[in-house]
Amino acid sequence: MSTDDSIRTGTADRGAESRGDDGTAESLRVVHVESDAEFAALTDAYLRRCFPGIELVHADGVADAVAAVRSGVDCVVTDHRPPLTDAAEVATGVRRVDAGVPVVALSGALDDPDRAAGVDGAISKRRGLDALDALVERVSHAAATDGSEPSGLP
Repeated sequence: MSTDDSIRTGTADRGAESRGDDGTAESLRVVHVESDAEFAALTDAYLRRCFPGIELVHADGVADAVAAVRSGVDCVVTDHRPPLTDAAEVATGVRRVDAGVPVVALSGALDDPDRAAGVDGAISKRRGLDALDALVERVSHAAATDGSEPSGLP
């Protein structure tokens, strides 16, 4: 299966994407909330390599992430502890605008309150490239669903 084949989305209006004749997404719009500039650059480069049509929207916190979600996104990827907030607050803000947008946290630890607040999955940054591979898998899954079904993600 090609990368494009794995990026099927659940709704026609989610994100700023166009579809090919086979229904695959030709672009994917992801909000990235990350306080570490080096990790953000590495993550962005990796996602762009795996999803050539991806549009990454950078957010400094909850307000920026929510504004991006209002304009249509497929997924939110957030640092567990971005400046002045946490993944739970990001997820709560996203859920208030669009409960169907999956939220994935990048972290060394994710506790139950974060999961209850709507974080669909957590990935440890300490896993290096394996973490980025896991992120690609989660973003692919997020794009394949519209939040209407359980993520099934740990």
